[in-house]
Amino acid sequence: MEDKKKLAYTLACVGLTFVGVFHFVFSTLFGYGLRAVSGLLIAAGLFGLFVLNA
Repeated sequence: MEDKKKLAYTLACVGLTFVGVFHFVFSTLFGYGLRAVSGLLIAAGLFGLFVLNA
């Protein structure tokens, strides 16, 4: 059960990071700003992965 829980959290963090990167790319391409939101999403996802794998 512990492995499934860790996998679920890992997938959630990877998904959060993907959304951050996706948001950053489109905010850069279309110039609508809010790049700080992208940075926060990416940082939160990477921090979660770091905590899970520590």
